[in-house]
Amino acid sequence: MPFDLSHAENIINALETDAATKNAMLRAFTRRIDLFGADIEFFNEPFTPISLTGTQCSLKCKHCDSHYLQHMLDGSSGRLYPEALFMARTGARGILLSGGSATDGSVPTYLQEKNILKVKKDTNLKISAHTGIIDRSQAKILSNYLDMALFDVIGDDETVHDILGLKALAKDYENTLEYLTCAGIPLAPHIIVGLNNGVLKGEFRALEMVRKFKPEVVVIVVFIPTKGTALEGINPPKIEDVVKVITKAREMFDEPLSLSCVRPGGRYRSTLDMYAILSGINRIAVPSRKAHAISRELGLNIKEVTKMCCSYGEAYEKNSKP
Repeated sequence: MPFDLSHAENIINALETDAATKNAMLRAFTRRIDLFGADIEFFNEPFTPISLTGTQCSLKCKHCDSHYLQHMLDGSSGRLYPEALFMARTGARGILLSGGSATDGSVPTYLQEKNILKVKKDTNLKISAHTGIIDRSQAKILSNYLDMALFDVIGDDETVHDILGLKALAKDYENTLEYLTCAGIPLAPHIIVGLNNGVLKGEFRALEMVRKFKPEVVVIVVFIPTKGTALEGINPPKIEDVVKVITKAREMFDEPLSLSCVRPGGRYRSTLDMYAILSGINRIAVPSRKAHAISRELGLNIKEVTKMCCSYGEAYEKNSKP
């Protein structure tokens, strides 16, 4: 069916949530249409993450505790180049450099500059990286090869201390945004909703910090209670709390908003995807069937972006084709 804003309003008004949430969603969805029209981008094949530290991490974050490193390709001990070369030869369009954190909060991809530059020279792969907290000199190194910096922005000191176990402050995250910007690295800041025990604490401050710079996109991540971690028994954030962050971001930014592949699954994911689309999200990584269904019902123009990270968008996907 063709797009009709009044139909979207009817769908929002029929949701089982409070009036304030519905009003915020309608404002955000209307602004999203004004900014971007009726196109929505779905990314079914995010970049493969490669850990440059293997399964090693100097922190014991309560939400992760190295769990996610176990599911990444191992790029440590000279394995990065052959892994990246194989991926390029088999059709990958980009990779995500990641790994465990050092004690200062940085993800030490900058220690493999030589290997990463060789990948850059010998392939056409887009290279993204989780940077963590970095200083100006480390940002300068990253600028030699990064196409995009994926940076989790934490806006609450207590969350930094109690959840991540770092001595850093929220101000250190703002400084990192400045260093990355000054180094000329495109920014895809990630806002993690509910990282502090499933409740909102610092997410809006994180958005304010990001607004001081010029991101390519703002990525919304949703805390997942993960088995084997200290927070496995915590509930994920309320859908309405995620909506509060998305609608606030849509109010603050003219840039695209992406919903990360890092979000809970099952019924929660289906509901979240629907609410996120109705709250002004432009892009979704690994969308649910409900995301497809509500987009069709709204009359949105679904664009499937292949083998590309949702931090980039369709234009990058086109430019990266051989």
